[in-house]
Amino acid sequence: MTDMPPPAGPAAAPASGSAAVPACSPLVQPLGRPPSGPPAGGAKPRRRVGVLTVLAIVLLALSLVGNVALVVAIILMTEFVDFGRTEDAYTEHVLEKGPSSKKVAVIRVEGLIDEYLAQSLRVQMQRAARDDSVKAVILRIDSPGGGLTASDMIHHDVQTLLAKKPVIAAMDAVAASGGYYVACAADAIVAQRTTITGSIGVIGQFFFLSGLLKDKLGIEIVTLKMGDQKDWPNMFAAGMPPEQRQYMVDALLKPGYDRFIDTVAESRDMKRDQVLKLATGRIYMAAEAQKHGLIDEVGYFDRAVALAKDRAGIQEARVVEYVLPFRLLDLLGAQARGPSLLDLKPEKLAGLASPRVMYLWTGH
Repeated sequence: MTDMPPPAGPAAAPASGSAAVPACSPLVQPLGRPPSGPPAGGAKPRRRVGVLTVLAIVLLALSLVGNVALVVAIILMTEFVDFGRTEDAYTEHVLEKGPSSKKVAVIRVEGLIDEYLAQSLRVQMQRAARDDSVKAVILRIDSPGGGLTASDMIHHDVQTLLAKKPVIAAMDAVAASGGYYVACAADAIVAQRTTITGSIGVIGQFFFLSGLLKDKLGIEIVTLKMGDQKDWPNMFAAGMPPEQRQYMVDALLKPGYDRFIDTVAESRDMKRDQVLKLATGRIYMAAEAQKHGLIDEVGYFDRAVALAKDRAGIQEARVVEYVLPFRLLDLLGAQARGPSLLDLKPEKLAGLASPRVMYLWTGH
């Protein structure tokens, strides 16, 4: 007969003098020690947040908000103070070492030419003009052109503000249309072998919203006027009839085109008929531009520096570039230039509707 395990039953009574409850019981802890583990039922003890703690958190949050507001205010104040772009706002960055008493100042003409760029360049030219240690100026151009008026402003400032100093135009990747117009104000033009230049001409751009507003949105624009040509061109009209097109060409494009032709002929010592043959809006690479007399030399920036020294009658010079110190708003793009399609104020819409007559190479 197989031995059977003893039946389960109550635990044997503890020996005399021992604890009445087994030591492994979770409800019993040795005397003098705090109970370990969560209390019965698994609930955690609640911690009360004192009034002083809440007050400290509120004060900390208010302090952070105040500091952020102060930083923003300082940035905005700096932006408005520097909006005029005074001469002292620019610092000199040394490109080539040399004597501080003899300098060649480099002024960059980069990007789309507009009134903002024209104002910035004017301030730099004023600084170079009043600095007796600046013996020559290099206009380093990398621009497809831009506004007709802005291009003419820069051309005028080069001829007047820098009239007493040699000016060399150094073309980088692109110096077309308005970029070439500005270069014509220099005493000599140097272009790199792969520079795109030329594009002598004027372009006018308009757009019409009638189809979008009426067909898509059900909005019909009513224009009241006295004077048949008062609203030419009107971006809310159905289009531009032939008589309006001819009017815009004669009133806006032709004067700007003639001005471009005369400027090139005068600055490059060419006959007007000769310039007219080149003024088809066509672009030229450096070698062909030199062949037609639009530039003086094919070379790189170092050649422009050497030519500037030669024109100034000096053997050595410190080459400096005018730069603006870093500003946070420039990084954030907070300084918007030009009207936005999202801004529906009447004056902004009027700015968008204005004809855009430009010295611009649109292939850039």
